[in-house]
Amino acid sequence: MLTADDVASVILERSAPWSDAMRLQKLLYYVQAWHLAVTDEPLFPEQIKAWKQGPVVPQVWHSRRDQATRSANAQHTGHIHLDEMTSNLIDLVLARYGSMSGEELSALTHVEQPWLNARGDLPPDAECRTAISTEDMAAYYRANRKLGGRTAADLAIGGVYIRGARDESVDIDAILDSFPEDDDPGEDPWGGASLESADKGDGRGIHLEPWRAYSDL
Repeated sequence: MLTADDVASVILERSAPWSDAMRLQKLLYYVQAWHLAVTDEPLFPEQIKAWKQGPVVPQVWHSRRDQATRSANAQHTGHIHLDEMTSNLIDLVLARYGSMSGEELSALTHVEQPWLNARGDLPPDAECRTAISTEDMAAYYRANRKLGGRTAADLAIGGVYIRGARDESVDIDAILDSFPEDDDPGEDPWGGASLESADKGDGRGIHLEPWRAYSDL
């Protein structure tokens, strides 16, 4: 089984040039939570504690306190072997949560049930070293959240993959050669096409490709 620090290395390698400690901890939490929700098994054995700052793996907190240890270029992942499902799951988590700051991710975990259950009646600023239940994590994200527009059940049945991936190449020359050479397009070669914003555009006349958009929580 992978260790939490192994998974942290993969997250850091696939993230921006570096990540602050809080952001790393929350991304680690979400990778574990979604792995539990999809497979019913933890990805790493270390407990995640319900600290006042949000979910934290203490071992990784201490080993990654130095900013240099959180640089993407400093990660050594050659010995870490991920199956395709786990690798894709990490990418999905990063696609969904990776653009958020550590503070934003912390605030998000503070309104989700697994962290709240572990803390019980403690006030928000109270110290806590209680472990977040893996059962709570699995149940909550199965029932209340989506990842890449799919529920945990969808991911478990249909497979964990990145939507929008396209392997096939397009031969532009072949497409152009297929058009008749003697057609006269007239004065309006575009057929009166409008350059105004489309209904599903982004306000600049650019059509948004639906398979590239990840759904909200």
